[in-house]
Amino acid sequence: MLGLLHIENIAVIQKTDVDFREGFNVLTGETGAGKSIIIDSIGALLGERTSRDLIRSGERFAAVSGWFTAPGEKAEKILAEAGAELSPDGTLSLERRLYADGRNVCRANGSPISLATLKELGACLVSIHGQHDSRVLLDPAVHIGILDGFAANTDLKSAYSAELAKLKDIRKRQKAVLSDAGERERRASILEFQINELESAALMPGELEELEKSRKLMRDSEKLASALKCAAGELGDEENSVSERLASAAGFVRTVGDALGEEMAAAAAALEEAALTVRDCAERVDIALENLNFSERDIDRIEDRLAALSSIRKKYGGSIESAIEYLDRAKDELASLENYEDAAKALEEEYRTQYEITLAAAKNLSANRASAAKKLEAAVCGELEYLCMAGAKFRVQLDPRQRDGRVIFGNDGIDVAEFFLAANRGEGFRPLARSASGGELSRVMLALCTAGGSEDNSPGTLIFDEIDTGISGIAASRVADRLARLSRDTQVLCVTHLSQLAASASAHFLIRKGAVGDRTVTEVTELDREGRISEIARINAGEGFSEAIRAAAAEQLASAARRTEELL
Repeated sequence: MLGLLHIENIAVIQKTDVDFREGFNVLTGETGAGKSIIIDSIGALLGERTSRDLIRSGERFAAVSGWFTAPGEKAEKILAEAGAELSPDGTLSLERRLYADGRNVCRANGSPISLATLKELGACLVSIHGQHDSRVLLDPAVHIGILDGFAANTDLKSAYSAELAKLKDIRKRQKAVLSDAGERERRASILEFQINELESAALMPGELEELEKSRKLMRDSEKLASALKCAAGELGDEENSVSERLASAAGFVRTVGDALGEEMAAAAAALEEAALTVRDCAERVDIALENLNFSERDIDRIEDRLAALSSIRKKYGGSIESAIEYLDRAKDELASLENYEDAAKALEEEYRTQYEITLAAAKNLSANRASAAKKLEAAVCGELEYLCMAGAKFRVQLDPRQRDGRVIFGNDGIDVAEFFLAANRGEGFRPLARSASGGELSRVMLALCTAGGSEDNSPGTLIFDEIDTGISGIAASRVADRLARLSRDTQVLCVTHLSQLAASASAHFLIRKGAVGDRTVTEVTELDREGRISEIARINAGEGFSEAIRAAAAEQLASAARRTEELL
């Protein structure tokens, strides 16, 4: 539900706050006072396309923000995907700033979001219906979506879409396999060259690191050999080596061990152990010196191998591992090309199987639509009769989407839907585009909204912008009744010129245009009972209304309250 709406520097609105209520909210005012600007501002907040002309003349930016309660699980999921979240109290604040240089800054609970995310959030929070939206009913392309909304077909459509995606993937693979022979030969030739190159390279994971380590060792070998030779010199030759001198010292100490006790025996053992350790170290130094004896051929071999691996890495993904993976894929693709006839047959069988699965999912969706269409027809006819279109008949025509007798899988199934209307008793059905006046279209749209059966994730706020165009009298009262009934479960905002709708609302906002200095400004005020009576009298009689007209307006307000209480 939309709570507080803040508007700043939009058209003639300098700055205003509108605190909408639960239930049925109406906005009234003279023509040109700025009612449409309120709706345009909400549209901007919901991510709709806007023009820089919306920014108040002379201002650098325009801003609109709104606070929503109970935004729902879908909105929460969209927020999470955008890196934002609900406030601790479960509310959601949205903000959009429009700059004169064309920039848009959008936020959700203070976190930056994209305009696309704002639009996605707006779609699950608010639905705007107006004169333009009722004209949308003239486009049969939207009718299937309206029927699906009534039928709660989200799960069935998702299941169908998943199977259709699989079918399209198989078809894509078929086209790749069944490409022309010349292309297959060219591709096979390329793959054969690449496979030979990679297999000849005899790639091994980790080889690059080992080669680079060896190259560094070769480059440092002279310095390392010098250090080892010094160590060997300190250790001495075999006849006068450190280990021999230690062993000799151990022998002398051991001869006096019996006379001097255990300490000398331990010293002799330690000297013998040290002699062994030094002898082992000397052998290791000798081996290391031998291993540092590199030839120019050894150095050239490593440099050549590193250059070859560098070339391979540049061609096949940047690493030895990616080149090995590419080799495996290339072998598989080459095998597929060489056995394309077998692959084509396998894919054809896979396509036939998936086609039947997709068709079954489409037929499940179609069956649910057909059942829902009958219920929607009955519900809308009942609503139209109540809305003073007695004798009018509404029909949903469902036809298979076909070409030359063959089923065509569309993104929304295999059906084409179109609404037909017989506006008056005794008339035949005609497409809605050729059978309804503006007032009739408004009532058909309201009938579709109030027929029931909407999806669980439907928006929590419905906005009706002058959908009462072309109606009056009893029909206007009936429209007011239906909007009031709609507001039992959903917040309703309605811009109207009819006193019947204004009197039936639970909250009434007056939009007035005035002057501050040399600038025109629009203000929005929530009316109390006396203010509502005066505004209803103005709607009915214009300026300068009499006390009798004011009294009639008071009675109309009281009567509407009693009627709404009975309906609810």
